[in-house]
Amino acid sequence: MVLWFKAADGGEPLYSYDLRGRKGSNNPKLWSSPNGFGPRARFQTETTPAVLQVDSLTTDDEGLYRCRVDFKNSPTRNLKINLTVIVPPERPVIFDAIRRDRAKILEPYNEGSDVHLICEVSGGRPRPELKWFLENTLIDDSYEHRPGDLTVNHMVFPNIGRQHLNSRLICVASNTHLNEPAMKAVVLDINLKPIAVNIVTKEKHVSADKRYEVECKASGSRPEAVITWWKGSRQIKRITKNFAEDGNHTISILTFVPGIDDDGKYLTCRAENPSIPESALEDKWRLDVQYAPLLTLQMGSTLNADDIKEGDDVYFECHIKANPKIYKKIWLHNNREIVQNVSAGVIISDNSLVLQGVTRFNAGYYTCIASNSEGKGSSNPVELRVMYVPTCRDEREELLGALKHETVVVRCEVDANPPIVSFSWTFNNSGDVAEVPHSKTTSDATTSRLNYTPVADMDYGTLACWGTNAVGRQRTPCIFQVVAAGRPFPLTNCSISNQTVDTLTVDCVEGFDGGLPQYFHVEVLEMPERRLRHNSTSRNPSFTLHNLEPGLNFMLQMYAANAKGRSEPTTIEGLSIKGVAKFAGRQALMV
Repeated sequence: MVLWFKAADGGEPLYSYDLRGRKGSNNPKLWSSPNGFGPRARFQTETTPAVLQVDSLTTDDEGLYRCRVDFKNSPTRNLKINLTVIVPPERPVIFDAIRRDRAKILEPYNEGSDVHLICEVSGGRPRPELKWFLENTLIDDSYEHRPGDLTVNHMVFPNIGRQHLNSRLICVASNTHLNEPAMKAVVLDINLKPIAVNIVTKEKHVSADKRYEVECKASGSRPEAVITWWKGSRQIKRITKNFAEDGNHTISILTFVPGIDDDGKYLTCRAENPSIPESALEDKWRLDVQYAPLLTLQMGSTLNADDIKEGDDVYFECHIKANPKIYKKIWLHNNREIVQNVSAGVIISDNSLVLQGVTRFNAGYYTCIASNSEGKGSSNPVELRVMYVPTCRDEREELLGALKHETVVVRCEVDANPPIVSFSWTFNNSGDVAEVPHSKTTSDATTSRLNYTPVADMDYGTLACWGTNAVGRQRTPCIFQVVAAGRPFPLTNCSISNQTVDTLTVDCVEGFDGGLPQYFHVEVLEMPERRLRHNSTSRNPSFTLHNLEPGLNFMLQMYAANAKGRSEPTTIEGLSIKGVAKFAGRQALMV
């Protein structure tokens, strides 16, 4: 017979196993006190030694137990056993720093930050140990027991990095090796900084005003990086194409049209995780923007453009901005290229043009032109205005024929700058020079008109016209010879053109009209008989002759005529119409 006693319950047994009066050992009499273990206890004799198995222990079961074994033929034996009942702790609960319950996954932490977590567990006897593990590595065992069966561990895990992403932080509560410890795990979610940013398409040179697509690639950020583009210190807020790829890669494509002012500036691709302060990475591309030359032309800074006179020295400065360097530069005057001629006072050096001793013929518009591999550029035109004293518009002496008591209008025209001119006239007859009264003249800008009427023979002579402007007085006057009206001068420089099978044209240059209106006359004479075959009159010294018979020999005589008579003839001899279909070229017969 086996009896179990609990010391705290006095002498009453809790459980008995009795084989007395039983046949065989397989039919024992079993009894379990309802105030003790009740149906939870069962004595097992199949094991060595035999054991009393008690299910569903409670803390009331703890205490000192005595096992008494009575034998049929041997003395009674007693064995004492002290039973300690261990109460496992409850499952831990994890809070963040502001005591928010974290069931499984934490809100994202920024890379480089510290993780603050609180693990709390209730109950447990003996009081449990409460430890933190990163996966299988112990990182914090600094727990404390608080009143009310509460055990707490404040854990600070510093400077988390990308290697900790999706790692488990496990809080383990344990007070025995007889049972699996209670635990709670959370998974680390981490915002990661970009680790690389690179402008993929960096051209060595770009051309101004040409469209380019610039690609930038960033990697390592979680969530994907935000990519922005900057030119200098200003953000480019144009539309870009952004793509996210696997492996925390982000691509941005910028459509970019560089301008001339962008040369030397930096185009920057910046990638950052907006959740992490100061996480931006940059890649810079120094722009080499190439463009056709830009030219600005200026007259020399020491010159007054409104006070340039003949004889002054003038210089121009051409300011050139170009990338790459120019390989050719030319200067133009009124769209005609200027060639250096030191002896003529034209000097070209570097970016300047020097004109020594300018004349009125140097006036006009000047430009400079330069070329490089990107193209050709032209400067703004700069006008050179040269002031000069009046000069005769027609340098030849003019011959005027006039009858006595006939009034002729003598027209004196000059070129001058400034074009505001005052005029004076003189009359010279046999060395006696006399001023012409202003009352007989009218003037308008650069033209003066004199109404002159010869009365006697002494009124024929030389009229001289002088102009004066702000620069000075005309150096050489305009001369008009007034002579008594007479026959006109002969025609000169007569030539034949447009000859066909029976037609030709004769063109001549008229001479002095003798002071009277003139007209022109041609005669066609058949040679050798000098038979008149054709004649005509024209107001112009040009004649078209028709119906000339082929095979005959002709002579042409041309005259100028006025009221005083006709001039000496101008003759073309040996003219023969050969019957060709068309006269090619121009035959010039001059007398």
